Amino acid sequence: MTEAIFGFLGVLIGSGITWFQTVWVRKQELERSARYLAIRIACILDKYVEDCAAVVRDDGLSYGQRNVEGCLEPQIKAPGPPVYPADVDWKSIDHEMMYKILSFPSDVEGAEGIISAAGEVASPPDYEEWFEERAFWYAQFGLAAHALAGDLSKKYDIQKKTYKDWNPVTELKKELEKLHQRRGKRFEKYKQQVDKVLKSV
Repeated sequence: MTEAIFGFLGVLIGSGITWFQTVWVRKQELERSARYLAIRIACILDKYVEDCAAVVRDDGLSYGQRNVEGCLEPQIKAPGPPVYPADVDWKSIDHEMMYKILSFPSDVEGAEGIISAAGEVASPPDYEEWFEERAFWYAQFGLAAHALAGDLSKKYDIQKKTYKDWNPVTELKKELEKLHQRRGKRFEKYKQQVDKVLKSV
């Protein structure tokens, strides 16, 4: 009887050790996968911040000159939504963070429709409404990408991107503030025009 009990306990302990080893190995694998994903995605988002800053800086001039028709035209192609690698395990990271990162490209796609619509009504030679709308949204995209990269760096203990000679984040914040002010003045002007028309009816 005693031998049977000891045998049973041995089986339980052996099973417990095996289970613990399996869980521990799986946990280690998930942690490695999460950190790998965080590094890959943070690098993509850091580059995306710089691409957005380039779009925001685009004034439509080539070496200070307009095109042959005397119009402004984009010199920097917008990066569109960020593209993530296929070889990462999304289930390895925090679910809320996963949702924020994976939903970000669709936010960009939605705003690109607004930018495109602004292009339909923008007038030559400056196409002011289109350039402003594009800069307005990409300034926000750049700052959002920076925040996501920062969250990944903090959560998974990876090195955060540092800038020396030029900081795109600072520039994006300054430009976004200017854009808010310009848009506010323009909308106020439109409102006054609409109010004037309504009063005359």
